[in-house]
Amino acid sequence: MIPHFLVWILPFLVPVQHSQTDSLKMIVAQTDNDSIKASSLFNLSKLYYTFDQDTAIQYGKEASLLAKKNGLQKLEANSLNILGVSYLIKAEYENALSTHLQALGIRESIQDTVGLIETTMNLGNIYYHLQELEKAVHQYEKSLKLAQLIQHERAMSLLYNNLGSYFLDRWLSYKETADFNKAKEYLENSKSIKEKLNDKRSLTNTLLQLGELHYESGEKSKGIQFLTEALEIAEEMNNTEGRLSSLATLSDYHRDNNSLPQSLDYAAQAYELAQQTKSHYQISIAASKMANLSVLNREFEKAYEYQRINEASTDSIFNDSRQKIRAELEIQYESEKKELENQKLVKDQELAELALTRKNELLSISVVVAILLIGLVWYQRKTNLQLHTAHQELKAINSKVQSQYHQIQRQSEELNSTNLRLKAANNFRDKLFSIISHDLRTPFSSLNTSLDLWHSGDLSQNEMDYILSNITSDAHAASSLLSNLLTWARTQMGSDEVNKTDVSLTNLISENLSLFAKQLEQKNLHMENKIQNGFAIITDKDRLNFIIRNILSNCIKFTPPGGKISIEADTYDAKAILIRDNGIGMNPAQVSSLFNKKQSSTNGTNGEQGTGIGLMLCKDFADSIGATITVSSEEGKSTSFKIAFA
Repeated sequence: MIPHFLVWILPFLVPVQHSQTDSLKMIVAQTDNDSIKASSLFNLSKLYYTFDQDTAIQYGKEASLLAKKNGLQKLEANSLNILGVSYLIKAEYENALSTHLQALGIRESIQDTVGLIETTMNLGNIYYHLQELEKAVHQYEKSLKLAQLIQHERAMSLLYNNLGSYFLDRWLSYKETADFNKAKEYLENSKSIKEKLNDKRSLTNTLLQLGELHYESGEKSKGIQFLTEALEIAEEMNNTEGRLSSLATLSDYHRDNNSLPQSLDYAAQAYELAQQTKSHYQISIAASKMANLSVLNREFEKAYEYQRINEASTDSIFNDSRQKIRAELEIQYESEKKELENQKLVKDQELAELALTRKNELLSISVVVAILLIGLVWYQRKTNLQLHTAHQELKAINSKVQSQYHQIQRQSEELNSTNLRLKAANNFRDKLFSIISHDLRTPFSSLNTSLDLWHSGDLSQNEMDYILSNITSDAHAASSLLSNLLTWARTQMGSDEVNKTDVSLTNLISENLSLFAKQLEQKNLHMENKIQNGFAIITDKDRLNFIIRNILSNCIKFTPPGGKISIEADTYDAKAILIRDNGIGMNPAQVSSLFNKKQSSTNGTNGEQGTGIGLMLCKDFADSIGATITVSSEEGKSTSFKIAFA
């Protein structure tokens, strides 16, 4: 169950209008009236809390402090409520609980019944997330009594729904009749009020829970009826989340009733809708369900494809999470860097204060000496000696200060040098783990899936041949990736030096033609070596071979069956060769990002997999041997790679 948040704005995310925020910010900046300023800050917090909780918390704190200063208790409580809800969304439960308890005290003192309904319900939500369910129910019931007292129907419908969801969960766990009756009573009351208020968006959630309650109790037809009604309302309201929940539950129930065609139909609708959301999480769930149902329907090829989609979406979720962690680490690094800068400023301030103190001491000594010279001539010798002593002490202090200053300078330079080395190490680590976490996981995950289907023992000979071809493709992709990755890693760690020799391009290209002979035959491609005998270049043979091999592999991958690939000398550049194909080509955006380290792998014209790093490593190797790679392409027609040697 997802508890409802009782905040007096729309219960779904509404895009913030720039005109609203700009207008409120202008009022805050220009008004001298604290009451108007506090109210504007509160409204800014309301506009931001659904999608930017940190900004909402900032405005909410300013609003509550200003309202408290001016004795505006109701506005202070409202601001604290927004703060509490923002903390709850951020899962900062202790802050949320403390803030809502402050709001509760204020609303009790001013007898704000509507506000008390709001606060007690949100306290219930906090306890629910903390798994303190008895406390949560106690708060919901307190809130419900207040809502019933003033007949606040909107609040009553939300509270009936929350209590119904709680008892539904209890009944599903313990199968107690009392829990079933309470769940049914509360959910039906919520349904009745929401229908009266024409609150269709919220009604979808209640119908889903009623459908689950009746279906699991044995009233399967009635349960499916509620779920179907929920789906119809969700479609009418364009409620994507409600539609996905309804379709997934209907698919599961029809599967359990051995109505596999209907189950597949609902699951297919959910998968299509999940793709429209472009949410990796939703696509992963829908694809997993389609894979399982396809296995039950003995459509193993479809099961395999859906499982691959599920794994790709799971990888995307993993990468998104990893990107978020990296951003948080960068923020932490910047914070620590700022702290070091602050410490240096404190040290500089201490040095300045010490210098000022010494100047004041010197001034005091000079005044004393002047008075002694004027008043007491016979003390002149003694006074000169004291002045000399004071000068030596001051010199020693200044020398100590200079030594401390130089030490701080050296520490600062060492810290900067360490930071640069750390950043370089982090860049190499990030690049290595990015390749491993994304590209290496994909072929092995696909390989495991293929082997699982093969070992199931339910495959026909044609299906086994299909799976074996996929295993071969996945193993080749993994092997190619590991080879490229190890070669690249050696160069990055400085263990693989450039070894230039006299290299025959004719022989090198012929070796690669033999290497790809099988792939060329499978795709019915014609590859022609137009490099004449005697064309040689002084370079690192292994690195150049790596570059040519990966570019030829890329051409084969994106050239459709029956196409042509040629390797020839550049007519206009004696130290350059051209590798051309008549494949699918690329648009300018794709060409500009081709050697980018964030460029992702794309399946070929026959579904071939790639490692996603080949061309990136080609660029690194070309730079290391003093060569350049340029690309020209026309989308839908051809692509040409030019390798120019220095």
